[in-house]
Amino acid sequence: MNSSGSGEGAVFVGRFQPPHHAHVSTVLAALDAAPHVLVLLGSANLARSVKNPFTAQERHAMFAAALAQRGADLHRVTFRPLPDRFDADLWAADVRAVAAQVFGPDARVALVGFEKDASTGYLQWFPGWTRLVTPEEPGLNATDIRAALFTRQPLPGGLPGPVLDFLRQFPQGRGFPRLVREWQAVQAARAAAGPGPHRELRWLDVRGPDLTLHQRTQDIGQGLWELPGRPLVVGEGVPEGATVFDHPSRSLVVPSAAYVLRAAAPPEYPGERVAIAHALLRPRKFFEDHHVILTRMLGREED
Repeated sequence: MNSSGSGEGAVFVGRFQPPHHAHVSTVLAALDAAPHVLVLLGSANLARSVKNPFTAQERHAMFAAALAQRGADLHRVTFRPLPDRFDADLWAADVRAVAAQVFGPDARVALVGFEKDASTGYLQWFPGWTRLVTPEEPGLNATDIRAALFTRQPLPGGLPGPVLDFLRQFPQGRGFPRLVREWQAVQAARAAAGPGPHRELRWLDVRGPDLTLHQRTQDIGQGLWELPGRPLVVGEGVPEGATVFDHPSRSLVVPSAAYVLRAAAPPEYPGERVAIAHALLRPRKFFEDHHVILTRMLGREED
C-alpha cells in the first residue's frame, strides 16, 4: 500500500518473541478482512535479553517466512520496528504515526486483537480506529517457548517451520551462553526478591558533551551500559528533585521504580565517560529502559 493518500488496513502490534502459529493465524485472518496488514515489531530499541532475545530483523525474517509457508501474499503485509517508550501515550502516538505513514493519513484502520483484550479504553488511544477481532488459538505462548529455549528443553510443538529452524540454530550464536546465564540469574533473583516496593536510585551525570555510564558485569545485562546507581533500601527516602520511571514492564526481574537525579554520581559508583552523541545512537547497548531515561531527561525524544 502506498505511503500517501488514503487507504484501508489492519494493524497488529506485538513483541513476537518469537512469532508462533497463533501470530501467523492472526495475520492470515486479518488479511481476510483487510487489504493490507501492518505488523509492528515491539521492543525494537531494547538490547537482547531473556525477555527480548530476538532483534526486530530476526523477528521480521521468521514471521515473513512463516507467513509465506502458509501461502500469505507478503506484498500485502508490511513489517516495521516499534520502539518501547515505557509511556502509553507516546507508544500509541508512535503506532498511529506509522499507520498513517503506511496507509495514509485518512485511512480506515482496524486494530487487530483477540476478543479477550478488546476494550474501550484501549481503543481510546486510537481515535477513529475500529477493532478487528480474530480467533484466539490457545496452547502456545512466547514465554513458554523462551523458557524451553533457555533451559535447553524440547521446543513446544506447533511452531512454524521457519521459526523452529531459526530457534534450533540460535543456541549456536556466541551470545547464547550469556542469555542462558541471564535466564538462570533472573529466576534466582525473582525467587529471592522480597515483597517490595522495589526501588533504585540512579544518577544522570552530565558534564559538557559527556555523561557517566557504568558497564554491567552481573549475569543480568552483562556488558550493557546503565546509569550509575544503587538499590534504595526499604524505608529510605527518595531524594528531592528525582525523576521517577516506574513503568511496570521496565525491569527484567520484578517491577521496580527508578528515581533518577541529574547530578554527579558519588565516587563509590564509578563509570566511564561516554560522549552523549555516541550513547544516543546506541539504544540497544543499554540495560532495560536506561536509554529511554537518558533521552527523556535530556529532552532528546522524538515527538
